[in-house]
Parts: sequence; structure tokens; C-alpha cells
Amino acid sequence: MAFWTCRETAASATHVHEYMLVVLGCYTLIINGERIPVKAGEEYFIPRSVEHSGEVLTGTRTIHAFGGHRANQVQFSN
Repeated sequence: MAFWTCRETAASATHVHEYMLVVLGCYTLIINGERIPVKAGEEYFIPRSVEHSGEVLTGTRTIHAFGGHRANQVQFSN
């Protein structure tokens, strides 16, 4: 899981993850050239291994969930 607060309007590089929730603001997903606005309170399931990028407005807060290989890299300790 990743929790992001965007401090300035920005664009992300191409990456992969499987789920996102916009808590505040708006995040525009770009998948295969299609622009998909995801607004506060909305969630989006991204098919596994689908590369995407995005644009985010200042103040936007999001939660991202990762799976597969990236999730396997996380190590927990007591």
C-alpha cells in the first residue's frame, strides 16, 4: 500500500499497480492513451500488469495497492 499527498500538480512516469482510491482531489489515469478522471471517493481497479501513467492536481490524496512481484518484495518484522 502507498499513501500519497501531491504537493504540486504533476505527471507520473509509466508504472504498474492494481488498485487506487482517490481520497481528495482528482487523479487522471492514462491507459493506452485513454484519459480516465478518478475523483474523490472513487476507486479504480487496473488489470494486472497494465502499464499506465497519470496526472495529479495539487492537494490530491490517493491510496495505491500493489500486488504480484512488487508485493513479494515487502518484508515485515516484529
